[in-house]
Amino acid sequence: MKLPKATMSDIAKALSISSISVSRALAGQEGVSKELRDRVLLKAHEMGYFKRKNLADYRILVLHQKPFIQDSSSYSHMIQGIEMALQTVGCDYSVEFMDKTRQERLELPSNLVKSAGFDGIIYVGGFQNGYVGFLQSAIRHHVFYAGYSPSFECDSVVNNFNNCGYRQAEYLIQKGHREICFIGSHNDYINKEKVLGIISALEDFNVPVHNDRFIYTTEDINNQILTLLHSGINPTAIICQWDYTALRLIKLLYEAGLRVPEDISVIGSGNTDMSQLSIPALTTMDLNIDYACECTVELLLRRIEKPDKPFENILINGTFVERNSVRRLEV
Repeated sequence: MKLPKATMSDIAKALSISSISVSRALAGQEGVSKELRDRVLLKAHEMGYFKRKNLADYRILVLHQKPFIQDSSSYSHMIQGIEMALQTVGCDYSVEFMDKTRQERLELPSNLVKSAGFDGIIYVGGFQNGYVGFLQSAIRHHVFYAGYSPSFECDSVVNNFNNCGYRQAEYLIQKGHREICFIGSHNDYINKEKVLGIISALEDFNVPVHNDRFIYTTEDINNQILTLLHSGINPTAIICQWDYTALRLIKLLYEAGLRVPEDISVIGSGNTDMSQLSIPALTTMDLNIDYACECTVELLLRRIEKPDKPFENILINGTFVERNSVRRLEV
């Protein structure tokens, strides 16, 4: 019986290194030592590696659906990270903005109309289910970054917001906080995961869970915040969906005569540039975007090399960034 050909992923697994490192070594690119390159070449020879296609010949379409002018999180950083990861492995690629209206009309991306032959698609952010199904008839291999939905039968890389919520709540509890609130969108899957993490931490530390502490907002959070401040709940700490939400909250609290962190502690997510510039500087969670983008590109390359492998969902944990927006309470 004829054995299946080895792939770059097989070599990477055998040597406990990344597929990108294997790719660089096999292509003779910079970024790997001579010792590692020799090890990769030797292992490739031992495993009977067959190079199906040069990575420089792969053509990848990157789609995003959020205008940069609305970028209040790390969206532009995500796009840049994907581009850098694709440039590192040497793939040809095109980046295109595909708004929700064009998705609803089932329009093909302009780059796909102009030039067929893309080997795969990377979606950055959330996309409509029907549109993803529509494009699968034109391009077989798809990977989602930061747009995971349990309804998609696709590979995906997503930030572990369950872990994020747990660690943020745990941090506040260890600082003496018991009246902890959350502010975020109820529609986003990632926020449901974050709320689950927060609730798990509260339960593990025997802190009562109250549903009215979880505030689900629309684009305008002013009314929800004002309602919260006059509700009698009197939270000592608030975990926010994103840094931008946290900074808007700090402004509203200031206008209401409340100080952060003296009166209320605040935590964000994203570790955006503005989180460092706020007063006080914002305690937040760094999403390790550059690494997540590398994982996304590697995952798509694995899918192209092994089109029939099981679908993967890779969770990337964040890194806690402690600054000045949380204070310790006297217990």
